[in-house]
Amino acid sequence: MTETEGTPGGLSSAEAAARLLRYGPNLMVRRARSARVLEVIRTLADPMALMLAGAAALYLLLGKSHEAAVLAAVIVPVLAVDVLMEARSRGALKKLESTVAPRTRVIRDGGIREIPTADVVPGDILVIREGDILHADGIVRTAANLALDESQLTGEAEPQEKTPYAGAPEGAGTEARFFAGSTVLAGHGLGEVTATGQRTRFGNIARLVGEAVLEPSPLQVKTGRLVRWLVGAALALAALVFVARWLGGAPLDDAFLYAISLAMSAVCEEVVLVLSLFLTLAALRLSQGGVLVKRLASVETLGATTVICMDKTGTLTAGRFTLDIHVPFNDGTGERALLEAAALACEPGAQDSLDREILEHCRTHGVAPESLHARWRLAYDYPFDMIGKHMAHVWTPVPDAAGEPAGRAARIVAKGALEGILEHCDLPARDRQRALAMNSELAERGMRVIAVGGRFAADGFSGERERDERGLQLYGLLGFHDPLRPEVPAAVAQCQSAGVHLKLITGDHALTAHAVAEAAAIAHDDDLITTGAELVRLSPERAAALARRASIFARVQPEQKYQIVDALVRAGEVVAMIGDGINDAPALRRAHIGVAMGRRGTEVARAAADLVLLNDDFAALVDTIREGRRVFANIQHALRYLIAFKVALVAIAIGALILGLPILLLPVDLVWLELIVHPVSALVFEGEPAPADVMRRSPRDPRAPILGRTRVLRSAISGALLAVVALAAYVTRLDHGELYARGAAMAVIVIGSLVLVWAERAGDRPWWSVGLPARWAFWVITMLIALSVLLFMTVGAFAGLLRIAPISARDWAIALAAAFVPTLWRSVGTAEATRRVTEIRSFGARPAPVHRP
Repeated sequence: MTETEGTPGGLSSAEAAARLLRYGPNLMVRRARSARVLEVIRTLADPMALMLAGAAALYLLLGKSHEAAVLAAVIVPVLAVDVLMEARSRGALKKLESTVAPRTRVIRDGGIREIPTADVVPGDILVIREGDILHADGIVRTAANLALDESQLTGEAEPQEKTPYAGAPEGAGTEARFFAGSTVLAGHGLGEVTATGQRTRFGNIARLVGEAVLEPSPLQVKTGRLVRWLVGAALALAALVFVARWLGGAPLDDAFLYAISLAMSAVCEEVVLVLSLFLTLAALRLSQGGVLVKRLASVETLGATTVICMDKTGTLTAGRFTLDIHVPFNDGTGERALLEAAALACEPGAQDSLDREILEHCRTHGVAPESLHARWRLAYDYPFDMIGKHMAHVWTPVPDAAGEPAGRAARIVAKGALEGILEHCDLPARDRQRALAMNSELAERGMRVIAVGGRFAADGFSGERERDERGLQLYGLLGFHDPLRPEVPAAVAQCQSAGVHLKLITGDHALTAHAVAEAAAIAHDDDLITTGAELVRLSPERAAALARRASIFARVQPEQKYQIVDALVRAGEVVAMIGDGINDAPALRRAHIGVAMGRRGTEVARAAADLVLLNDDFAALVDTIREGRRVFANIQHALRYLIAFKVALVAIAIGALILGLPILLLPVDLVWLELIVHPVSALVFEGEPAPADVMRRSPRDPRAPILGRTRVLRSAISGALLAVVALAAYVTRLDHGELYARGAAMAVIVIGSLVLVWAERAGDRPWWSVGLPARWAFWVITMLIALSVLLFMTVGAFAGLLRIAPISARDWAIALAAAFVPTLWRSVGTAEATRRVTEIRSFGARPAPVHRP
């Protein structure tokens, strides 16, 4: 029976829409209003805004209402920038959440439809398949070998078989029920939904537990800790400056303004904004290319990946099997016996693509499955054995028209890996070797090989698997061809040129795995091709060492995937694991980045993964590695710019204090500069393209700090030099008055901030050698900054707000020249430094594994 045969057509779209309005969305946990309130509070708690509010309050207490009003007013644009940045980040996250939301299949309007699980309503008919996670409570209506894992609800680890009780009235206690949160371990079927959302058992538990809080990524935790340290240090330094200024005889308000200026200069709250925005927009960009990012930090982590573990079928190959050849084990009548047994080894009304291919192959070779099913009735079956990698069906003869037995014996047929079938066959050693040789010949041609066996029993079968499968006869082999994806060789070459090791882990024969690795050009050592049986015989230490050295693993058991990934993680590798099945979930969790297939992958695998490849495209993972490296490089650019600019502001505040000068940067001036720093750091660097050689570099060390000491020092020196030239402009123009001198210094600082952008974009190259930015954001922000300079420094009313005076054309020229001084020194010897860095990278790159043909 097929999944939809004999079942109602489900709800109509109109009925489903009406019930969705009545019952609400199928959400187990609903977001509390308090979470939204906390978001607003976090936005309003911007350190810069808080300090501005404090300064405005002080001015008001001192009777300076005009200055207080100005500072209070400029809190609005400061918070507006934060709100705009947060809104962009939150909007991108909402798009991602809607894209990666779990989906399920239901029967509506007489056909199978895939819908978001939130749209499931009571009365829907769920299509239940192996690997699904159920998102509602209900009653099983039809089932074939259906077994569920209900341990999340009951704590019972044993699979629960679900056999529908025909005709049982709902609520009678005899129907087979399923519950939200259960995992489908085997089989398929149909179920009618009776409860959704918080009315399910799982939803009730979730409601009692309360709203789950999303944990920040390790990268965000690390930078958040850094920001808190910087804020604490800034406030402590500001307090010391306040005390020193006050004890030195300065008025209280003057001392406080100095302290406020220093604190506002040092606080580096933009760091968290930069990280969140960069990762979110990168995730949104990847989603448009077919990669769904479920955990933001995985984007950056994937850029540091050193090893990718992957399956063969559906990852490197197309996952579309064609049955090219059948090889009978015996001559004479062996061909018909093989084809009949192969057809009976498939599920009636098969949904699996492999079974459908076998049935069609049998049909085209003169064995009609329909005629077999007219003579044989499926009595019971034995599910797929994860150890022997085979399954079996027991068939009994169909009675004749008079209801009498047809006179034939019952039979059992089995199909699966040859090794598993041979374990249940009584074959002489010579015949066993011949079967293995036939298997090897097909595997060397890159085929996936399935063996078919069976036997007849005149007295029937016992129902005990071990006894029933004893003494099977080997009928023959089926050879399937699964073509290599056309994009795989180029993607493999890019990964290996980027210093990423590829490891093929498959349940197929070693020769098949080797043939695929050869076709995909995966670097490997033929002497280190390893099977699961070999791993079992090794000690844990030797197995772990082999897991690190070998590149091809065949006939691997599910738990051995976890063992291999665990050994690599313990060895210090940054591991990405690609999987699609239930048994891949532990390895996906253990890896630094779990990657699931979107089409072939089970829902369990997708739930355990950090990334989902929507189109099952391995090349998309390579694009993600490139994106991860690009994002990390741009985060570094933005942070170095922030360091340089913040060092400049702090040095100016401290320098003016040491030199006994009037305050250079008043709070309102710092607001202007803050409105420059925010969009520059958050928008200009985010869209920078990746360097041309980004995929020819070795992966970065994940233990290394975000910024290297040398580059931090270089940025800090540039910031310090900018402070020196700004203070020089201030001191040399004080004879023109404090307002004029402040205007000359501000011109140097603003122009210098734009020059710093070019310097940090260039990295190790001379900044003038970098091409013009192609992104509109850079030019829009540059034009706005230039307009703000002209507006605030030439219009008297605006100049009065900043406590500056317009400067002469000569001083504009001096300011322009002075602004370039802090970055000119960085280009001295840059070519030589770049050459040395290239040599070091080449020397430090790990060689690819040796391939011995």
